[in-house]
Amino acid sequence: MISDNNYSDPELISMLKHGDAQAFDLLYARHWSSMYQAAFYLLRDADAAMDIVQDIFTWLWEKRRQLDIQAVPAYLRSAVKFKVANFIRSGKIREDFYTGLSTLPPPSAPGPQDLLELHDLQVVIQQVISSLPEKCREIFLLSRDGQLSNQQIADLLHISLKTVEAQKTIALRRIRTALAPHLLAMLLVPLAAGCA
Repeated sequence: MISDNNYSDPELISMLKHGDAQAFDLLYARHWSSMYQAAFYLLRDADAAMDIVQDIFTWLWEKRRQLDIQAVPAYLRSAVKFKVANFIRSGKIREDFYTGLSTLPPPSAPGPQDLLELHDLQVVIQQVISSLPEKCREIFLLSRDGQLSNQQIADLLHISLKTVEAQKTIALRRIRTALAPHLLAMLLVPLAAGCA
């Protein structure tokens, strides 16, 4: 069995092109963790992050004969960003992802760009919330800020549970639509150094 330290990434890619399964395993062992961390940093969803890593490595194996990769870590980071962008576009994001963004604390030792992007997202979320119809906004804020369950909101406002659910869905859909361009743009900038 070949050792992890015996080969550079380009050498492993060259071996992979010739169908070397051990080279594939070494590339996976060497890079899966940083790829997972990058995907998780962007999505805050462990299952989705792992699925993205698995999809990328499955694609690498299937396309191994056509690979022409010089800078493997940079290539894999880009692959993660594009997979995450596709995941966001597909609408598979968990419901709490968008509601949590407005209260997400900045990462430790954030740079000026990180703080600016976070502030921009918070502004967009607040603008969308402010533009919601009055009842929809009230229900959303009772859920998000008041931490009330759907049933508690229905009881408090004397409305049906289905109305609460429908209004929350409307609010989240509007937030998702407003944030999508910003989130996709963020994916095109380099990931934070701690996730590389």
